Amino acid sequence: MKNCTNRSFKSLFKIKLLGVSLALSLLVASAPATFASGTLQDAKITLTAKNKTLKDVFGEIEKKSNYVVVFNNNAINPNQKVSVDFQNESINDVLKKLLSGTSASYEIKGRQIVIFSTNEAGSTSERASQQGQITGKVVDENKMPLIGVSIQVKGTTIGTATDADGNFTLNTSAAQPVLVFSYVGFEKKEVSVTSKKSLSVTLNSESKSINEVVVVGYGAVRKRDVTGAVSAVKEKDFNVGVIAAPTQMIQGRVAGVNVTSNGGEPGAGTTVRVRGSNSIRSGQDPLYVVDGVPLDITDSQPQGASVTGVGESAKKNPLNFLNPDDIESIDVLKDASATAIYGSRGANGVIIVTTKKGKEGKGKVSYSGYYGVSYLPSKYPVLSADEYRKFITDNSMTLNDGKANTDWQDEIFRTAQVQSHSLSYGGGNGGTSYRASLSYLDQDGIIKKTGIEKYTGRFNISQRTFNDKLLIEGSLTASRNNDQRAPIGESGGVEGDMLLSALKMNPTFPVYNADGTYNQPSKDVRNPLAMINLTNDRTQTDRILANIAGTYTILNGLTYKMNVALDNAKATRKVTQQKELTYLINKGTADINNVEKSNYLIENYFNYNFNFTEKHSFNVMAGHSYQRFKYYGYGISVDGFSVDGIDYLNELTFGNYTQAKTYSDITINELQSFFGRVNYNLDNKYLFTVNFRTDGSTKFGENNKYGYFPSAAFAWKMSEEGFIKDIKQITNLKMRLSWGITGNQEIPNKISQILLGTSSGSSAILNGGSTITPGVTLTRTPNPDIKWEKTEQLDWGLDFALFNGRISGSVDLFNKTTKDVLLEVYSIAPAPTTKVWTNVEDMKIVNKGIEVALNGVIIDKNGLNWSAGVNFSKIDNEVKNLPMSFITTGSPSGPGITGFSSQIIKSGYPIGTFWGYKFLGFDAAGKSLYETDANGKPTEQCIGNAQPDFSMNFNTSVSWKGFDASIFFTGVFGNDIYNNLANIMDQRSLVTSGWNTTVDATKSAEAFNNKLDYSSRFIENGSYLRLSSATLGYSFNLKNNKYFSKLRVYATGNNLFVITNYSGYDPEVNSARVSNGVPALGIGWTNYPMARTISLGLTAEF
Repeated sequence: MKNCTNRSFKSLFKIKLLGVSLALSLLVASAPATFASGTLQDAKITLTAKNKTLKDVFGEIEKKSNYVVVFNNNAINPNQKVSVDFQNESINDVLKKLLSGTSASYEIKGRQIVIFSTNEAGSTSERASQQGQITGKVVDENKMPLIGVSIQVKGTTIGTATDADGNFTLNTSAAQPVLVFSYVGFEKKEVSVTSKKSLSVTLNSESKSINEVVVVGYGAVRKRDVTGAVSAVKEKDFNVGVIAAPTQMIQGRVAGVNVTSNGGEPGAGTTVRVRGSNSIRSGQDPLYVVDGVPLDITDSQPQGASVTGVGESAKKNPLNFLNPDDIESIDVLKDASATAIYGSRGANGVIIVTTKKGKEGKGKVSYSGYYGVSYLPSKYPVLSADEYRKFITDNSMTLNDGKANTDWQDEIFRTAQVQSHSLSYGGGNGGTSYRASLSYLDQDGIIKKTGIEKYTGRFNISQRTFNDKLLIEGSLTASRNNDQRAPIGESGGVEGDMLLSALKMNPTFPVYNADGTYNQPSKDVRNPLAMINLTNDRTQTDRILANIAGTYTILNGLTYKMNVALDNAKATRKVTQQKELTYLINKGTADINNVEKSNYLIENYFNYNFNFTEKHSFNVMAGHSYQRFKYYGYGISVDGFSVDGIDYLNELTFGNYTQAKTYSDITINELQSFFGRVNYNLDNKYLFTVNFRTDGSTKFGENNKYGYFPSAAFAWKMSEEGFIKDIKQITNLKMRLSWGITGNQEIPNKISQILLGTSSGSSAILNGGSTITPGVTLTRTPNPDIKWEKTEQLDWGLDFALFNGRISGSVDLFNKTTKDVLLEVYSIAPAPTTKVWTNVEDMKIVNKGIEVALNGVIIDKNGLNWSAGVNFSKIDNEVKNLPMSFITTGSPSGPGITGFSSQIIKSGYPIGTFWGYKFLGFDAAGKSLYETDANGKPTEQCIGNAQPDFSMNFNTSVSWKGFDASIFFTGVFGNDIYNNLANIMDQRSLVTSGWNTTVDATKSAEAFNNKLDYSSRFIENGSYLRLSSATLGYSFNLKNNKYFSKLRVYATGNNLFVITNYSGYDPEVNSARVSNGVPALGIGWTNYPMARTISLGLTAEF
């Protein structure tokens, strides 16, 4: 049990403020700016040189401009002495005067000046045949030619540069020269030339991590120019292995983002928290955006406790309709500067998913597939049949011996199989690019009759037309998910769900009776295998996401874009329970539940890029968005089926059809938005970003339909300053500072409006008749003033790359405060209802934290590459000024404990605080001892915290001569878990009722008649270190293969081991269960256990 007091960040933020103050002081001292008119090539140069070499003069030109000069030694003599006096002259005039009287000319390509000979004649092949001449071509990793690459014979002044096609010719008398290739933005490369005189050279990008593009709202930007806290996870960095839910691909990959599985069931949902918990009664999940379309994250599958009689099953992942192999990158927007562009939906962070697109070039076919097996890593430590018999007889209790030796966990668990296949084809030409893909996943769960079968198809196309002024893009994703569930839930009461039934079942009982029927001792003791086999729970979910966008270039730098999208989902869940299940009160049951969801989007926005001289560049974006969400749920439940052998779902009339329970529910919400952003780049050193968005939502009160969400950010590229630029070890150094306000519109529907309901207390007999007419009563008081919860966030960050990107990383400090917290509070009398929804103005939820990410290339030599990465995050959460003493939540369930609350929300404590008696042990009589007050009465107090002290993740990979290996560890430290399962299974008193128990319980000093109270007895340390994945692969050398361009085979293990003191199935516990409207944290119910998986895979391209 850890310390409950809130940990202080005062010293941390003193460091932060000191760093900001120092940075701003340096900025003021070093950033005087002058504005002038004209274009880059009109920039004026003042330069005086006496008796200097041409090489030195060119060096001075580089210092006084943003150009890089590359030259061909065959065209000029770099050691020729010149004297010049240029006063405020253009770069073109300077170059013309310098090269006058020579046979050289020049060409300006972007920020490069290429000087070449005008007298060279003959083709490349003719020159190559001459003695001492070397020819070749230089390209980048994408085989695109590089213009103006500097090539020099090592140890000499002989050199040249590539032409517009990347070709070069170099004369040298050296027998085996070494050529040095250098180019701005690329790694320097040395090539030894032996007998081969025609070369093909590929240069690798310098520090890819700082030059890569990250996706932000309504656009993309180079990582080195980002002003906010944005983390990009590319395909090569995704978690590998058996992945059904795309959010699992970034678990542990992003500092400050906690991704926790809600169970080990295939396709189970994940709880994602970006920089902590921001709310109590509003949603806490991030906004998901797929290819520019914000998704509705409400569950697409029907839920309902009546389905199985054992409580809610875990919700499915909102991104399950996507094929993981179709995803190119996942970008996480964390601070307000990055998320404010999404306004009322940005408070919990934004996760942007970008799918793969076609690329111009020859069409390519790609295949990816794997086959694997999954199994339960370890069983829960209950007694075997012989241990149970001995324990019962040793303690002089009556043994109800069923004469069998049944391992009930073996009866419900299995070794499951999984297979996945994905096939895609993409290419393009003439301004058209396209990609199509098909995929299939068949994953069995480790519990019998559970699993997921998924089919997905995706197609996208883009076309440039009207002289490249119009870009039309379209995409379509269609999926069908078939889910099969078992009767596992979180509120099974005394009887328990299927998993708890397996653990508590007497191990001496046989599975079947002598006549072959299931052995079902009583309604309270359920045969778990009967529960599985006599329950059918299947859900089919069909989903289509389609969007079409057009981008038109109105004039140079100014574009207009329209994006129209449709997201439709329909799910049908069909559940039957056969009458043979003896615990069913009303015999057999049949349920059909349906959900239909639609999400329509239309967006229009303008984007304008322009410059004022070479030092001042701007990007301005402004637009409008309208989105409409519709949710329609309906269903029917029939019981009383008295016959077996029929499909209840097709024969509802065989049940108690006249008393069938039906329901329907429809909700429509609309969101209208105006948004804009301005980016200003001053001298490629100082970056400014301002975002603004106003959202109008039908979810909120009439007096507060619209909310306003601004943000501002500043970044200083310190590595561009003269006092740092000459330090070769520093490749990139950038400081960031941001502030902003975002909102949270994920609130219960229509809570600002009046709600009426029927009440027996309001019933009456009308017109003198005998029929009682139900009356209507007010059950919710309207509040037209309800508005958004607003989260204000301040962030300071530092991005760095050293030694040409060999070492890179970032550090962020943040302070995130949610205000106007939405709660249901007691009404002030007189009032029509006892409670009313309102924004509590003084209440705050504060998250303060630090995030650190570090990546490094340890070895990159002679074909051996070894790299590693680590990220660390620490977040402290605190509730302030709660308007009541506390709010209870986290209700456990099970025999003797149903109705308790294990957690509270309380001022001065974090969300997820466990509150109860402090357990001290047992007295001499075996009764529980608790910490007491001065009067000897047990006192309730903080006994734990579900939020971790910190999390840390580590990955490393090695490649050599086609072989590759990687491992990935995830770790969470300092959190507590209430082990509700142990609270049930370790009760010695339940053994007297014929239950099984654990090995620990047999060694306990607890009395068999000990009274059960909720306490710290079963609060356990939830810290863990998990080997999440390990992969070994081999890529074949296909240089001369005419069929395949890529071929790789690999083996991967997932969840290979966990180091933890938690005694349950797995320390990664979470739940969709809600108490008093608040999701539970860190409570170990009978969650579906996490599987260990071994898979073999193949990827190919041809």
